[in-house]
Amino acid sequence: MGEEDARRLRITPRTYLPVALSIIMTWICVLLTGRAGIVFPKPIITPVEEPSPTAPPTQALSNPAPYLNTLIVIGLIAVSSIIILYIASRKPRILRILVACLAWLVSFSITTLHLLNLSLTLNPWIFNLWIPLASATATIITYLLIFREGEISMSFAASYIASGAGGVIGMSIPYWTFLVLVAAISIYDILAVYKGHLSHLTKQDAPILRGLAVEVGDLVIGLGDLFFYSLTISAIFWNLGETPAVAATVAIVAGYTIILLLLQRRRIVPGLPIPLIGALVCAFSTKFFMA
Repeated sequence: MGEEDARRLRITPRTYLPVALSIIMTWICVLLTGRAGIVFPKPIITPVEEPSPTAPPTQALSNPAPYLNTLIVIGLIAVSSIIILYIASRKPRILRILVACLAWLVSFSITTLHLLNLSLTLNPWIFNLWIPLASATATIITYLLIFREGEISMSFAASYIASGAGGVIGMSIPYWTFLVLVAAISIYDILAVYKGHLSHLTKQDAPILRGLAVEVGDLVIGLGDLFFYSLTISAIFWNLGETPAVAATVAIVAGYTIILLLLQRRRIVPGLPIPLIGALVCAFSTKFFMA
């Protein structure tokens, strides 16, 4: 994430808006899904079978499966990022259409999941309306994200998509792949921001990347950052329990605050390493002291 001028960045409550909304929606998603008793299949982007979550760490982490799954995920992220930036530089209108279509499809799927959760926990008749309700919600979210001006509306739409997608992946991603992925995506983020394709992005590029980044005051935060915050919280909730997930949530907010403080001195700072590594450390520390 970055800002226009490090000396001008002001940390205010609205600076926390996208992250706060993403966290709140993530918790709603995982709590509803847990209460409904839904168990998701393993994501297709992690096809290699890995050891059981109860396997000893030395055995599980000496197995190539988590690393192969992580390599596939990181590879997809890297390739898609490069393609997106290429299209943005050559055909920004086409990119806007593609992002709008993707936002609609993801929003439709997320809303369908939420309606299914509600139908299983409250009343089955709710799901009879899933097509019109999911279509209407997806249309509204896409409009707010792509076409509507305003920090609150854009933050809400981005958080809805990031929390839903991140929540589902977090609740379904294999345990050891998740741990390796957190470390790998943190390293990737550092390289991409300081040496790679994200190093030349500025706040002036945000309008072109609308739907993929959120502007809040002088700050620009990528949708990918919000996605991985949500993924981390939901994965920790699903694998370690509610209390470690609470500790991870606090760590992500604290890590995000550290990033904001760093942005007062730097133009751009990777948004993933500090919050994600902090979340893992706090979650496992909490789990250890609870044992």
